[in-house]
Amino acid sequence: MAVRFLSHWGYFAILFAAFWEGEAVLITAGTLCGAGLLDWRLTILAAAIGGSAGDQIYFYAAHDRAARTIKKSKRLSKWYPKISKFVLRHSTVAVLLSRFAAGLRITIPLVCATAGMPARKYSILNLVSGFAWASFWVAVTYQIGARLPVS
Repeated sequence: MAVRFLSHWGYFAILFAAFWEGEAVLITAGTLCGAGLLDWRLTILAAAIGGSAGDQIYFYAAHDRAARTIKKSKRLSKWYPKISKFVLRHSTVAVLLSRFAAGLRITIPLVCATAGMPARKYSILNLVSGFAWASFWVAVTYQIGARLPVS
C-alpha cells in the first residue's frame, strides 16, 4: 500500500513539502531513493522546483511588505543598509548558499528583493541553488537508503 502511494503521489508530496520545509523532506526522500522506492532524478526535480517556488514567493512578497516593515522598525532601519550592501555585493554566493545555512533560506530572498536585485537574476540563481541543494541531500541520504533491508 505504501509503495503504491509513493509511486503515485510521492513526487507530488515531495514538491509540495519542499515548498515549506526542505531538509527533513529530502532526508526522507533520499533514503527512499536509495531503498529503490523512488527515482532519484524525479526526486531531485520535484524538490528543486518545490523549494525554488517557495523562495520565489518570498522574493516577490518582499517587494510589497518588507520595505514597509523596514521603514517602520528602528532596529531594522539601522541594520538593513549594511545587510543589503553585503548581500548585493555578494549576491551570487548569497543566493547559492542561502539554502545551506540555517535561517537564511527566507532572509536572503527578502533582502535581495528589497535591495533591488533584478528578479531575473534572482530567479536563475534560485533555481540553480535549488538543484544543488536537492542534489546534495538526495546524494548523501541515498547512501543510507541503499543500506536498508527492503522486502
